[in-house]
Amino acid sequence: MNPRVGALVVALVAGIPAACFWHSKSASAPAASPASPATAAADAGRPAAASTPSSPEAPAKPALEPAAKAPPEPATKPEAVDSDTDNPPRTPPPPASSRAPVRVEMKNVNLHVAEGVVLRIVSLRGALLRTADSRPPWFDIRDSFVIRIDAGEIAMSTASLTALMNHYVFAYRKAPIKDLEITTDEKGRLAEEGVLDKAVDVPFKVKAVVMPTPDGRIRVHAKSIKAAGLPVKGLMGLLGIEMDDMVKIQAGRGIAVDDNDFLLDPQWMLPPPRIRGDVTSVRVAGDEVIQVFGAGPAPGRRLMPYASYRNYMYFRGGNLRFGKLTMADTDLALIDQDPKDPFDFDLDRYNDQLVAGYSKNTPIKGLKTFMPDADDMRGKTAYTSSDASVTPSKRNVDR
Repeated sequence: MNPRVGALVVALVAGIPAACFWHSKSASAPAASPASPATAAADAGRPAAASTPSSPEAPAKPALEPAAKAPPEPATKPEAVDSDTDNPPRTPPPPASSRAPVRVEMKNVNLHVAEGVVLRIVSLRGALLRTADSRPPWFDIRDSFVIRIDAGEIAMSTASLTALMNHYVFAYRKAPIKDLEITTDEKGRLAEEGVLDKAVDVPFKVKAVVMPTPDGRIRVHAKSIKAAGLPVKGLMGLLGIEMDDMVKIQAGRGIAVDDNDFLLDPQWMLPPPRIRGDVTSVRVAGDEVIQVFGAGPAPGRRLMPYASYRNYMYFRGGNLRFGKLTMADTDLALIDQDPKDPFDFDLDRYNDQLVAGYSKNTPIKGLKTFMPDADDMRGKTAYTSSDASVTPSKRNVDR
């Protein structure tokens, strides 16, 4: 037997019968109810013709009619449907306090959120929200704040999306999918290739298109599904089986399965600091998935008072903590030293970037900090104990 065919057969044996049982059970229950009255009527009819003593039993059958048509029958249908199917509701956003938000504006920033995972922020306008009333947003503690996105455009490469899925979203014991690789094709579709972890590992390929959902998530709609190299979407449809019957994803991972589609929620897919915001548009361009949030792209400048800088992160209002410093009524601009390419910012190494850069106080007691790109700092330590006697002005040159 062809190994691919054998693998598919094993997959069907391992995964599909359980789904078939689920479907047949839910399908047979309603079918049994209507059949009972018809059978009862037929049975009642036969004894009536044969002898009159069976007539007293006739009223007993109608007495069972209410039980056959009782309202519980429709009520059982929602119970038979898994919580991750039939357009599952969106999980509420990450909790945050409304106390003293720090407004934020970003332009042309590559934000590192995890190893190998980079958000290319074309534009963003929103706020840093503290997660505890007693503590302001603190760069050194990732879960001390949530980034609320009111408007913006953020792109993620397929390489970053692959790393996010493998090393964060599906990085737990008994995850249903492993070794996932995401690319794009010439038709602007996502091409997903990985392994379905059933009784026997089954390689799969999916071609899908992306679209926003009314509640602010991203729907990845499967156009074709192959398992072990063979098309199975038609077979699954013939058997009344869908992806959500075979793939169960742990809650809180930012992914739900709806029929054969995946619903992605950026609010929960990314590691801290989490984001809050609704996706209003999504498209595939080249090797990137580009998401538009809230009111749309945030062109122009509403917060940043310094018009000459193209790549920056600007924070205004509230309290903001970084390292041992806390800034009240925050007025902080983090500016790219090299404007020829996007500002590469890594929250885990921001202090190295600060030390390797330089700062200027402004006339209104704000702070402008010019920083090198995080990518340029790879393999370097910006500040060591031997530098303790060297003043910042000698370590850095104010250009």
